[in-house]
Amino acid sequence: MADRKDGQDRGKLGGGLFITSAVFILLVVVLGVFVVVTDDDDAKGGNSAASGASATPAPPASGGGNGSSSAPQKPADGSCAPTDTDSKVPTVAPKDVTWEIVNSAVLPRSKSAGPMKFDGLTASCYAHTPRGALMASINGYYRSIVALPDSKPMKEMLLPGPGRDKLLEGAKQITQPVPTGDLAQLAGFQVVTYTAETAVVSLVNGEAAGRTLKVFQVTVRWADGDWKVVPADDGHLTSSINSISDMTGYTQFRGL
Repeated sequence: MADRKDGQDRGKLGGGLFITSAVFILLVVVLGVFVVVTDDDDAKGGNSAASGASATPAPPASGGGNGSSSAPQKPADGSCAPTDTDSKVPTVAPKDVTWEIVNSAVLPRSKSAGPMKFDGLTASCYAHTPRGALMASINGYYRSIVALPDSKPMKEMLLPGPGRDKLLEGAKQITQPVPTGDLAQLAGFQVVTYTAETAVVSLVNGEAAGRTLKVFQVTVRWADGDWKVVPADDGHLTSSINSISDMTGYTQFRGL
């Protein structure tokens, strides 16, 4: 695994990064999330494709966001029936994935692991498997951020508790959406731990070429028949935000 340079700097700015808007100041300071684009990312549009594990982007389609017609759709009877049953922790990028642009984030859907249901920017219905937990960690984290100032997705995709309450209270300070092009996109993952009840997933965002890679951990828990993101009691979405020099030890996974 790549060396980590700057310690556990959750909620802090560093690593040559700069804030492009007041929205990001609030995201970092109030919500403790790190999704900031850098000079190099901004020059390249922040979404150049990584080699190896990128899936083919899906064209826009109606219903559930901007996915493709081959992406999983809500069953006609309203049921939740993902088909993934693989109990092995993924160490390669899922192959049955299409990508959609959700506001300013490029996010994956797995035909077998979810998400299968959508209500606005809220995504739900994941397989009770490691891949389902992976998809929930990515979509729950990013959708909660890019939906703001609408906090309904955050409320619905996060596990109830003091952490969610503090996040929802902090979200009231954000009155503008994340500007298009200002978001550091998903670059990869590592499933750190997995049980049938709880999973911890390291997500990487940023660009290796621009030396802007950051890794942070998102925890999800199986509750009420689905995976929910578990915020820390101090009201942060993530933990252990660190700089890394390359993708060694992580699986490349990005869309556009």
